[in-house]
Amino acid sequence: MLIEPKRTLIAYRCPKCADTIFGIAGKFALNADMLRLKCPCGESALEIKYTPDKKIRISVPCLFCGKSHSFVVSQSIFFERDIFMLNCPYTNMDICFIGEKEKIEEALGESEKRISEILSDIGLESIKNAQDDNGIRLPDSQIYDIVKFLITELEADGAIHCRCDGDGDYRVEIIDGNIRVRCEKCGAERTFSANSLEAAREFLNYDEIYLE
Repeated sequence: MLIEPKRTLIAYRCPKCADTIFGIAGKFALNADMLRLKCPCGESALEIKYTPDKKIRISVPCLFCGKSHSFVVSQSIFFERDIFMLNCPYTNMDICFIGEKEKIEEALGESEKRISEILSDIGLESIKNAQDDNGIRLPDSQIYDIVKFLITELEADGAIHCRCDGDGDYRVEIIDGNIRVRCEKCGAERTFSANSLEAAREFLNYDEIYLE
């Protein structure tokens, strides 16, 4: 009787071209050497190999921060789960999908929907528009939530000032890692630092802001 070797499907999104790359990882192949799943664009590769204690180490290029993240999982998780996802520790977004084809495609669809909602919320139309050399320019969710909450409160109190004399239409955008508040009617704007949670919390001290 032939014993079918353990194998699983694995997928990631290339941080350079944003395409989804699929590959098959088999137990026998891993025993032989490290597996490398390369994107056809030649700019990224996911790597899988055994650790000395026979767990599995996965190095995943990250679409969201431009770094590669290393994860160690057990063989049972890697080969036997219907679906298992690994996420970017900085943005908490899923970057690697392991398991059955149908489950991975379903998870990728949900991830795509979440990305689209975030990009739409910060004024970007697609993943391609959001990319730079450091991955997708997604803000830390806590930072963005703090800033958007404050802008909404200030707008309701009439405490955002621009050339529209109290009748502005304000939008919060992410520009090169900073947060820009812009009036869509008169074009007045102001950019605030958003490189840390502490910087975002400083927004809570504003009673009003002036756009130029």
